[in-house]
Amino acid sequence: MLSTHFKITLRRSAISLGDRKKDTLKSLGLHRRMQTVYHCHSPDIAGKILFVKELLEVENVPEELVRTKQQQRQDRMGARGYQVVGEKRIAEW
Repeated sequence: MLSTHFKITLRRSAISLGDRKKDTLKSLGLHRRMQTVYHCHSPDIAGKILFVKELLEVENVPEELVRTKQQQRQDRMGARGYQVVGEKRIAEW
């Protein structure tokens, strides 16, 4: 499998850091701790990662493992605990 994307997770907060580092995190799409985003490999993204490397955890992942925000949210949610089998309609009066 060929790694094509960065999986970037913000591990440390940027509260007491300068505006340049905060802006870099914002441009990467990170604004909250433990948030994960995926970016394609590019020199621009690699430079941004190096600028704030102390705050991030970075993994190289193939395209098949890239998850959208909705997919990540679905992975975190538990099972509903019930399943709708049919629908019983109440007759109108």
